Amino acid sequence: MPTSRSSGVRACAAPAGRPRRRSRFAVGVALAAAAPLALLGVLTSTPTAFAATSASVGVNAGASLGTVPAAGEGVNTAIYDGDLNDASVPGLLSGAGVDALRFPGGSESDVYNWQNSTVISGQGYANPANTFDDFMGIAKSTGAQPIITVNYGSGTAAEAADWVDYANVTKGYGVRYWEIGNETYGDGTYGSKWEYENNALGATTYANNAANYITAMKAADPTIKPGVVLTTPGNWPDGLVASAYGDTQDWNQTVLSKVATQIGFVVVHWYPNSTSESQLLGQSSGIASMVSSVRALINEYAGSNAPNVQILVTETDSNYEQDSVPAALFAADSDMTWLENGVSSVDWWDLHNGIGTVADDSDGSTDYGDQGLLSNASCATSGSPCEPAAETPFSPYYGLKLDGQLAPPGSTMVSATSSQPLIAVHAVRTTGGGLNVMLVNKDPANSYTVGLNYSGFTAGNSPELESFSEASRTITTSTGSSGSSVTVPPYSITVLKLTAASGASPSASPTPTATPSASPSPTPTSTPTAASCKVGYAVSSDWGSGFGANVTVTNTGSTAINGWTLGFSFPGSQALTQIWDATDTQSGQAVSVGSLSYDAAIAPGASASFGFLGSYSGSNTAPTAFTLNGSSCSS
Repeated sequence: MPTSRSSGVRACAAPAGRPRRRSRFAVGVALAAAAPLALLGVLTSTPTAFAATSASVGVNAGASLGTVPAAGEGVNTAIYDGDLNDASVPGLLSGAGVDALRFPGGSESDVYNWQNSTVISGQGYANPANTFDDFMGIAKSTGAQPIITVNYGSGTAAEAADWVDYANVTKGYGVRYWEIGNETYGDGTYGSKWEYENNALGATTYANNAANYITAMKAADPTIKPGVVLTTPGNWPDGLVASAYGDTQDWNQTVLSKVATQIGFVVVHWYPNSTSESQLLGQSSGIASMVSSVRALINEYAGSNAPNVQILVTETDSNYEQDSVPAALFAADSDMTWLENGVSSVDWWDLHNGIGTVADDSDGSTDYGDQGLLSNASCATSGSPCEPAAETPFSPYYGLKLDGQLAPPGSTMVSATSSQPLIAVHAVRTTGGGLNVMLVNKDPANSYTVGLNYSGFTAGNSPELESFSEASRTITTSTGSSGSSVTVPPYSITVLKLTAASGASPSASPTPTATPSASPSPTPTSTPTAASCKVGYAVSSDWGSGFGANVTVTNTGSTAINGWTLGFSFPGSQALTQIWDATDTQSGQAVSVGSLSYDAAIAPGASASFGFLGSYSGSNTAPTAFTLNGSSCSS
C-alpha cells in the first residue's frame, strides 16, 4: 500500500517529527513503464566504451513543433515546506525560467482547508507560514502562473468556489488553472489507496462530483480553466474498469464522457519506473504515444471544446537517483519532449521535498533520495548524513534551468534530428531571430564531436555555450568557435545560442508540421476491408527478460482500409504485457492486434502504428508472417 515518506526537518522550519511528504502516488505505487526502453538498451549500469565518437544533427528551423507555452516549465510547491518562504527562492525560480507554480502540493491538497491553512488531523502537516496569500506572493515575485489543486477528498464544491471567488474577485489574483483533486483514482477504487476520500468510490462518482465543482467554480469566475484528473496512458490503473462501483468504462473514458465539454485542461502525472540510468534516459521515447492517447480521448469526447482543452503534466520527476546527473539529463530531455508534443505545462516534483534513502550513485557521489530541486538541509536521522545547506541546487535544477535558457515562452520549437541515439536534440527559434539548440549526451563514457546542419537558418560564428556535465555539476558559460561543430562531454547538456550570420536573408517564420495528435479517424466499419499491406516490426529495446517493440502497418493498396486487425505468431515464448494505440488478445503464440477509433482508417500509402512491451525467456526472435484483416501482409 502506498505510504508517505518521513524524514528529519530543518529545525527552524517545522515542529520536530513532522513528515516531509511527497505525493503518495510517487512514493508507493508501482507504475508500469509507459515508454518502451528505447535507444539506451545497449548501456548497462557499468559504463561501456563505444567506438563512435561523432554524430551529426540536423535542425529544420522552418518546421514548427509549436510555440513554447507561457506556463511550460513548472514546479510543485507544498504546504509542509519549511523553506518555501526563504528569501532566495523567487530568484532561484525565476533564474531557472520557472513560469508555473503548483499549490498546495500532492496528496495534502485533498485534506487542505485553504481558508485557515490547516489539514485534517493525522493527514499531514501545513506550515502556518505557507498560506495561499504567501504562495501567491512567491508566484508574483517569480512571475509564474499559479496552478491550484482544490480539495476533492475532504472538501466541497462550495469550498472550492469560495477559493476561486477569494482569489480572483476579492484579491484580483487572476488564477486561471484550477485542478479538481490530486490523483483521485488513488482513492481505493482500484484497490490501492493513498488519497484521502470522503466521497463514494469510482470514476462515475468523481465525474459527477467534478461536474458540480466546475459549475460552482465557474459561477464564481466564468473565465477560469477547470481541470480534471486522468490516469496516465499505459500506467496503472489505465484501462481498468471498476464495475463494483457502477463504472462501465475505464477512468478516463468515464470522466471525459461526463465533463469534457466543460473543462479547460486535463491532468496526468508521470513517474517512470527505472532500474538503471540507461533505462531512465530512454523513458522520453514513450512520451509522444502518451500524449497522442490523451489527445485522442479529448477529441473523442470534447466535441467543439476539444481545441480548448490543454494537457498539463502537473507532477513528474526521475523517480530514480533523484539528485543525480542522469536525473538532470532526464529533466531537460523529458520536459522538452512533453512540450514538443503539445503539453502546456510540465511541473517538476518538488521545490523542496526532504531527504530520503541516502546512497552512492554509480559515480560515487552522494544521492540524498530527495525529489526536490533545492536542498532543505534535512538529515536522514538526528545526526548524519545531512543534505547540503538550504537552497543548494540539486542536479535536476540545472537541467530545468537549461530548458529555460533554450526555450523562453513565446519562442518556436522546431524540428531536429540526431544520427546518434545517445545524443538527444531539441531546437527553438527565438523571437529575436536567433536559434537555440540543446544537445543531451546520454553516454556516460564518451564525448562526441557533433556536426550541426541547418535548414532555413544560416548560423553566425562564435555561439554562446551554456553547459552542464558530470564533471562540472554546475552550469558553465563559454564561447564556441563555430556553430557547425561542438564537442559535448559524457553525461552532459549543452545549449548553443546562435545568431544569424551577418548579411543572411531573413528566413520565413517556421511552418507547423503535422500536429502530434490528429483528430480521431472514422470509426471502423462493421466489416473491416481486406487490403494490400506491409508491416514493419522493430524491437526498440531488449533487457534480457523483456523488450519493447514498435509496429507500423502501411496500406500499399489503392483503397482505404477502414478498420484493421493485424495477426501474427511469436516464434518463441514472447507474451505481450502492455500495448498502446491498439488493443490486443493473445492465445499461446498467436496474437491479434486491433485498431482503435482514431487510427482505424488507413488511406492508400498511409500508415498506422502501435507499440508494446513484452516478456520472454530464451530467444526473442521477431515474427515474420503477418495477416491484415485475414490477408497476407509483406514484412
